[in-house]
Amino acid sequence: MAANLDSGTLEETLLLDRLSRVEGSPAGYFAIHMHLSDLRASNRKPHFLSIARRAFDNLINNADAVLFSLINSDLVLLCREVMVDDIDPYIEKVRGLFNEDPIAATDMDSFEDRLATWYDLANTEDYAAFFSVATELSVAAEQELKKRKQHMTEGPDEMPGTPMNPMILGAINQKLRSTRISDLIRQQSCMRIDPKDAGGGEIVFREHFVAIAEMKERVAPDINVFTSAWLFQFLTETLDRRILAVMARKDYDELVEPISLNLNVSTVLSRDFQQFSRIVGDNAQKVVVEMQIIDIFADISSFTYARDTLQQQGYRVVADGLNPIALQFFDPALLKTDFIKIGWGPEFLSDGDDSRVVELREVIAEAGKDSVILARVDSEKAVKWGLSVGITRFQGYFIDKLVQVMSQRRVQQGSAPAKAPAKAAAAPAKSSTKPPAKAPAKAAGNVPAKAPVKTAAKAPAKAPRAEPAG
Repeated sequence: MAANLDSGTLEETLLLDRLSRVEGSPAGYFAIHMHLSDLRASNRKPHFLSIARRAFDNLINNADAVLFSLINSDLVLLCREVMVDDIDPYIEKVRGLFNEDPIAATDMDSFEDRLATWYDLANTEDYAAFFSVATELSVAAEQELKKRKQHMTEGPDEMPGTPMNPMILGAINQKLRSTRISDLIRQQSCMRIDPKDAGGGEIVFREHFVAIAEMKERVAPDINVFTSAWLFQFLTETLDRRILAVMARKDYDELVEPISLNLNVSTVLSRDFQQFSRIVGDNAQKVVVEMQIIDIFADISSFTYARDTLQQQGYRVVADGLNPIALQFFDPALLKTDFIKIGWGPEFLSDGDDSRVVELREVIAEAGKDSVILARVDSEKAVKWGLSVGITRFQGYFIDKLVQVMSQRRVQQGSAPAKAPAKAAAAPAKSSTKPPAKAPAKAAGNVPAKAPVKTAAKAPAKAPRAEPAG
């Protein structure tokens, strides 16, 4: 989520204001400062940090606790009358997310914890120490804010347009309802490549999605729709309804190749999807429904219900948006989807100790090699790498090129093909190793418990998703 460029609404400012109010009656208050800014750069991506923030939703919804998300990526959890033992599982969930990062390591012989620092605000020394830390963070945030404003002034192309707010979102949604989008729907194919057949591949499905940049130019050319991830989430729900309306015009009895739609969990549970499903009828096996991992984690119970309903009706389900960090955090086979989609990146090749290769082999063995899709494939090298670890299903710009060749051969040969030249399919798939069971987080370590005791409960949440990329 982009930062609001107003110092009055900085989380650091709000934290200082809250601390000032706590000072008069600090009994029962404690704070935990999570140093996510000290993570390796590869672990500080917005996607991962968002998962870390969402990990505390149940606590915040059901206890007297507030989470401050700072401009430097740190998190501060401020609690009142909450049992320390009730906080530990949430901290350990974040630790488990980044368990390969040095700051997440725990030393059982030491009280020092590089990931989280605890402060008992009822203790005068602790309060003074934390107020000093919060003040330094606030000063640093103000300086960063000035840099960002200066950068926007010097480089207007960086974040062009008026930032989207709720009122603007309402106007855009209203315009979207009456705007033609059928010509903005793009396709990207998922192809199965047989490593034993160097001569071809077959289409698994064709994903249909709205070209966001072109949609923005049509309905909101002067608006920066990416200012807020949460407002953009609402916008994608409107887009979901529009794309369902367009796709409902297809004749699914005559559909030859399966299609795929990337939808919000809330959309799958909506009346719009029920209406679409009635049109699909007995052809549900020709439709694949993809849901983003962020959206899945936001409300796992709603996802579970949506997944079960879809599969009972004959649809196939994809968990989209997985990455190397997410694979460390949990076992994707537990989601029980028909496919899991993992994004390709050069980091897979740069691992000298082959740790990610070993991890991915375990995922493939647990989920089944026919269930894993390697997405964002942009080169022959990516396909060869995927084949080497047992993956046979691929999606991305490089695959689009193969599909184009397939179409050209179809025209030239005048026959109904299922094959396309796949020169990258020369590398044989290696056998997968049997995976150990994965746990989402390590057991709680010796974190100093400087706080009072009472109770906390638990409940679910919600979050956004993006269009596919090659």
